[in-house]
Amino acid sequence: MKLLALDTSTTYLSLALSHGEDMLVFHECVEQKHAERTLPEVSRLLADAGIGLNALDGIVFGQGPGSFTGLRIACGIAQGLAYSADLPVIAIPTLDNLAHQAGEGQVLVCFDARMQQVYSALYRTGANWERLSPILVASPEDVALPAGTTMLAGDGFHSYPSLLADIRGELPQSPHPRPHAAAYLQLAESGRYPMRHPREAELLYVRDKVALTSSEQAQARKR
Repeated sequence: MKLLALDTSTTYLSLALSHGEDMLVFHECVEQKHAERTLPEVSRLLADAGIGLNALDGIVFGQGPGSFTGLRIACGIAQGLAYSADLPVIAIPTLDNLAHQAGEGQVLVCFDARMQQVYSALYRTGANWERLSPILVASPEDVALPAGTTMLAGDGFHSYPSLLADIRGELPQSPHPRPHAAAYLQLAESGRYPMRHPREAELLYVRDKVALTSSEQAQARKR
């Protein structure tokens, strides 16, 4: 399939375009400039590939969890591009992406949720790929290490050094701390995620709170 994938859930803008056996990638830290950088970089990838948007089979986007503003940018751009070229969209959770990048095994993913919290989920990756637990948000100290875990993935372990401090040195950690658009393409081609009409594109926030109150910030600093 010919697919365009995009992720703006972190400070990185991650794009990947597959056409035939080839893949073009843009993966760069843009801080808060996703809204102004995404469409020009998409246009550049399409031009480099020598194809138009209407030659694609679909648009893939990271549906979250992650930065609230970033998620809305990715979803909005995916919908706009899909509507303009009469294409379906494929929404894929960011933690699924991180688990996929980790390799084969039982993977515990912890993705920095800010506000002294992490998004976490447990996966079995490889031939019998499965998300073994719901994607949840929790304080780092409330994340338990499930029996049988063989790999850690996500930037939560770096952002909160105390997270699983007693065992994290004994388990390998994925070298890919954030979602990557190339992994979205691989996941989309697995057939596990349905193609939907752009109006059915949905975001996965997990929590509905954007920032800590002043008192909550003070409590967090005391930890």
